[in-house]
Amino acid sequence: MASTIRINKPIVRAGETAWVTFTFINNEYMRIDGDQIRDVTVTGGTLSADSLGVHTIVSNNISFKARFTPTPNLEKSDCKIRYNGSGDIADGELTFAVDTLRPTVASASIAKSDLRLGEKTTITITFSERVLRDTFTLDDLQVDAGKGTLSNLRVAPSDTTATTTAATTWLVDLEAPATRPATGLDGNQIRINLDDITDVPGNAGASRGVSLARYNIDAPPTVAITGQPATLKIGESFTVTFTFDERVTGFGAEDIQYDTSKGTLGALTAVGTDGKVWSASYTPRSGIESAENTIRVNLSGVRDVRDNAGVGTATSGNFSIDTVRPTVNVTISDERLTAGETATITITFSERVTGFTKEDIGLSRANGTLGDLTPVGTDGKTWTATFTPTANLERPYPSTNSQLTLNLANVRDAAGNTVANNTYSLRYTVDTMVFALSSATVNRDQLVLGYGAETDLDGNADRAPTNESFTVLVDGTRIDVSRVTVDAAARTVTLTLARAVAAGQQVSIAYQDTDTSDGKALQEVNDGDDAASFAATPVTNLTPSPVAPATPEASGASGASGASGGSGGSGGSGGSGGSGALDSDYDSVPNAQEDQAPGLLRPDGSAGPDGDGNGDGIRDSQQVAVSSTRDLTLVAGSQDGKLIPGSNARITELVRNEAPASLPKGMEMPIGLTQFRVGLSEGRYTESFSLYVDPALGVNGYWVKDSAGTWVNLASEPYGGKMSTEGGRTRLDFEIQDGGQYDADGLADGHITALGAAAKMPLSIVGQAPPQVESQGGYWF
Repeated sequence: MASTIRINKPIVRAGETAWVTFTFINNEYMRIDGDQIRDVTVTGGTLSADSLGVHTIVSNNISFKARFTPTPNLEKSDCKIRYNGSGDIADGELTFAVDTLRPTVASASIAKSDLRLGEKTTITITFSERVLRDTFTLDDLQVDAGKGTLSNLRVAPSDTTATTTAATTWLVDLEAPATRPATGLDGNQIRINLDDITDVPGNAGASRGVSLARYNIDAPPTVAITGQPATLKIGESFTVTFTFDERVTGFGAEDIQYDTSKGTLGALTAVGTDGKVWSASYTPRSGIESAENTIRVNLSGVRDVRDNAGVGTATSGNFSIDTVRPTVNVTISDERLTAGETATITITFSERVTGFTKEDIGLSRANGTLGDLTPVGTDGKTWTATFTPTANLERPYPSTNSQLTLNLANVRDAAGNTVANNTYSLRYTVDTMVFALSSATVNRDQLVLGYGAETDLDGNADRAPTNESFTVLVDGTRIDVSRVTVDAAARTVTLTLARAVAAGQQVSIAYQDTDTSDGKALQEVNDGDDAASFAATPVTNLTPSPVAPATPEASGASGASGASGGSGGSGGSGGSGGSGALDSDYDSVPNAQEDQAPGLLRPDGSAGPDGDGNGDGIRDSQQVAVSSTRDLTLVAGSQDGKLIPGSNARITELVRNEAPASLPKGMEMPIGLTQFRVGLSEGRYTESFSLYVDPALGVNGYWVKDSAGTWVNLASEPYGGKMSTEGGRTRLDFEIQDGGQYDADGLADGHITALGAAAKMPLSIVGQAPPQVESQGGYWF
């Protein structure tokens, strides 16, 4: 019986394949020889032997299917597939069409290739065959932005092959821009995208960005003025270059405009022989600071070879002139420093400078040490540092015996100018034998401060310090001072306490002049120089034991003196907080917890006493500026972990919280978040801190979030901090400004609230500062 052959597409186009079905009524099987189907001949393409398979079997009929792939770039209407049957199998034959020839651009021309601004011309495009009208639109044509506009795409009236649906030859209008492009006057292209343009059978073109025609824009001459630096400083000049886009005539010095009060321009010199480039030297005048400066050319007198006149004024890029050197002034907050005092050194430049570091300050004759420099504001003009005088140094007043020097050879302003007075010296007096506290003892209700022979105390009762100037803590509870007596001859200050101290109680005293304008202070008799305030200092308790019977008032005040604070309520020997546990220094951490803080290793390697987390020899539970838990110790008003004299910082809260559930990649907080609140003494706006933790935690910084929500490491050099090892513990040193972006409450209210963590981060990013790496998704710098 005869075989039948069918194809599922009457015409096979570019990019398509078709399925061919062979049907036999006598269960004839088709076979494969290598990569060919036996007994089958094909024109116009190929049948895939790999795709041959049984399609259906119904009764005695069996069908096979194979995939047909057309020959590329073929346009043929009588392609054939023939089955040459063997035996009594009749031959079968199928005739069909293949059109895989994609449309192309046969030719394109432009009526006028040189266009003046705003001029219009016509482009003719002829395809290799008719293309469908609804597939060829202006969107398929491109011209560079600012180089012209295409419009009115239409079929050419001369196209004799055109039908209502397709055409071969097309026209489109090109209009040059009305204003001169910044670049690219010559060699502009009109391009066509053939991907969406379809011929009548449905084949789309197969190329993008084909150039149809080129054209030039004939515009007036322009000039580029170059060579100017960002800033001109003392001793500098620059060569300004005038480069026209084409040969011009009529250009001279009279066409150049600039502010002659700020600089001078030398003679014009032609560069080369093409009539396009000239240069001249510009030199700034001395004593000029000007941020806005340009050099301009009036183009109205300049013409190109086609006699087009220039239009408007060309302007160079802006440059600044700075031929003024910066100056510096240095002041000290106290020109005579006595025992326990510190002073603020302020270095102020007349303008923003760079290159100024602590190493520029000479201390060989300073008679003291200088803390780290702290910038004041963000203008790069002012820095401060705390000066701590050498102890036990006696010098006569008013003669100056100390000198701090500056070597500013490496300091530059924004323009690179050196400082006019690049050496500077500041003189002052260090006399730390005065007001050197030699002893502090208490016996019952008499607390006596003893001073050395160098101190001539003012014994005038009218000028004696007020009772409120002294803070006396007994086992962490404040006792009022009822009287202050200054004995100039004995060089002592005796405080009469409101109640007696019992034997064995821990006593400390601090001094702060509460009103510097009332003339009442701890002061010298001759010159009236005031003693420095001092933070809580231990007092030797000489009260004998057993204690005499206490008065009823004293009994009521002493309350329960056990470690818990017990039922004594707010009395007893210390604060109780909300938990009922004794908290002598009112830092929210009970004494029992603070006493578990590991001590620092001594120089001989032996363990220091527990409860003294910063190794200053005083239990942390008895110091208002030191607070500890079993895992960490926080020191407020710290210099290398020890209290700065006169800082008078007070820790009022130290709380540990769980680490946030979501942290940046790589961040680990082994002991969670640490929140603390610290009160500052009057006049202090930035406080320094030290945080001691176990080195086994592997932390490498003290991390807080800035105002943008980015984690930053305050214990790193870019933020004025550092990390070091002391006594077998890791110490993180950092600073926080009251009301600054790392003060959590955001208020300059005399208190710093911080929420941060001793954490570890990948070493590749620890200590980096913004804007070096772009922050993404809460990542850190």
